[in-house]
Amino acid sequence: MTYPEAISFLGESRRVGMKLGLNPMRRLAAALGNPQQHLRFIHIAGTNGKGSTAAFCESCLRASGRRTGLYTSPHLVSVRERIQIDSCPISEANFATGMETVCRAIDEMDDHSATFFEIMTSLALWYFAREKVEWVVWETGLGGRLDATNIVRPEVCIITNIGLDHQQYLGNSLSEIAAEKAAIIKLGAPVVSAVDPGEACEVIVQQARAEASSLILVQRDMNVENLGLDGNRQLARMDGCEWSLGLIGPHQVTNAACAVRAMRFAGISDEALTRGLVSTAWPGRFEIISEKPLIVLDGAHNPAGVAKLVETWRAFLAARFGWSAGETEGRAHLVFASVADKDITKMAQLLRPLAQRVSLVRLANERTAEPALLEPFFPGVPVTHYDSVTDAWRDLATGPVDVPVLMAGSLFLAGEMLAQRQNNTEEYRFNERLDALATTR
Repeated sequence: MTYPEAISFLGESRRVGMKLGLNPMRRLAAALGNPQQHLRFIHIAGTNGKGSTAAFCESCLRASGRRTGLYTSPHLVSVRERIQIDSCPISEANFATGMETVCRAIDEMDDHSATFFEIMTSLALWYFAREKVEWVVWETGLGGRLDATNIVRPEVCIITNIGLDHQQYLGNSLSEIAAEKAAIIKLGAPVVSAVDPGEACEVIVQQARAEASSLILVQRDMNVENLGLDGNRQLARMDGCEWSLGLIGPHQVTNAACAVRAMRFAGISDEALTRGLVSTAWPGRFEIISEKPLIVLDGAHNPAGVAKLVETWRAFLAARFGWSAGETEGRAHLVFASVADKDITKMAQLLRPLAQRVSLVRLANERTAEPALLEPFFPGVPVTHYDSVTDAWRDLATGPVDVPVLMAGSLFLAGEMLAQRQNNTEEYRFNERLDALATTR
């Protein structure tokens, strides 16, 4: 099987749709020899912050000299980003070899089918076991209880936070959503969580107690302080130690706190934590992709994520330019795109006060919200429409250097922009192949 053939096979699996449940994943893993039984996992769930927390954990484990696997979703530019060892995405050759192995395993199953996420999860398990990684940082896809990642028995669990998202699958209340995510807690595995006090937190407390798992609640059990920004570094104090973080934003202090306590459960030294935290990188998360003009790219795509982005943007401009909170309003060129099924109303309400002008961009995705339909969400602000990210980037790159640019609203926007910046549009086009094969025969 070649890499394009592997992509085609993966794209075909989109037709199966999304099926929540663990039995198919267990059967597929068994057909592969249950590779998860030979691996050590840090399992991460939560509404927001999973990817950043995973990045902190991976960087710290790698800084300690451990050979580390990382499994996250979604990807931004290449599907191979989802499966990494020591910060290197799985190669095209290994992706193809592994996909062929997974394909044969699926053929041994009764219904001869698996979902996209089950296939990718199986591929990750096969690859990590074959390469004999020492640790796997393992991010849930959706929820936790019925997520394909939940067939593993982790050494440590992290639940970053609980918010309203994917209610059609996870429930309409915070307690219902918390119950889905808390189901990753396994017998005796310690848990770290930054969930706010309240009904969701109580669910996690009860689940940890039921599984005889020690529980660290960041707000209750740790002394965590945001020390502000030093250039492009976020500074924090946790339990008396000061740290410099590679990811910017007050919320990243909380994510890092989850990672620090989880790493201590994993036996990682403070020296490795220092190196790992400062060197953490996570593309498309408050990523400065240009200095002149200043352009920040962020994949925030729901109201909770956008609220954290707005807080970070204000703090960043205040630190860089010495502006007050009031002076950060109406100063940005906002570049916004979204898929149509997101809560655009609330995202726009949060972002609009920052903007002196708005550029609305059509995504190269069939779920895109058309710029003309987005415009009413930004009243009283000059608006420009762009038919593609390519067109928007052409204007941004030659725009005024004294107006900071904030790009937000969708991980698809982040992916398309990074593909442009990396001159990697050919690899990005494989994503179109993944989507197109799901709807055509």
